[in-house]
Amino acid sequence: MTTLIDQSTFTLNGVKINPDATREDWMAIHRDILLCKNAASKWLTQSRDFAIKRWGAEFTADTELQLELDLGLSIPTEKPTLNPADKTTAIVTIEGLSQKFTVWERKMSDDIGKWDRDRLERALELLTPMEATAARIRQLLA
Repeated sequence: MTTLIDQSTFTLNGVKINPDATREDWMAIHRDILLCKNAASKWLTQSRDFAIKRWGAEFTADTELQLELDLGLSIPTEKPTLNPADKTTAIVTIEGLSQKFTVWERKMSDDIGKWDRDRLERALELLTPMEATAARIRQLLA
């Protein structure tokens, strides 16, 4: 059986990463975090399903909320949607754009400096509207 939690690395208050950690060391730690995140989601679902079947949905929801409060966990607040209600299924959401851009930028950042002029101009053409919208939002926040 595999041990899920290395108690010398993971505590209730955080993760201890050796300042001299190599990329491989960090990757192993981060992989474990992602594995636990995925497993925790399944564990919570199975635990909730058990409690709902045994004691009902209201008891389960009330108890989970109380446990989160007792543990000092932040209760997730609903984030406002940034797309009109009638178009959210027909267009890509701004959250989706951000996630896709983050992945793209992470994979391409080292290559951008090697692009020829045509690729640079095309990228600039595609990114300029986003930059202009970000500038407009910054003005509204000022």
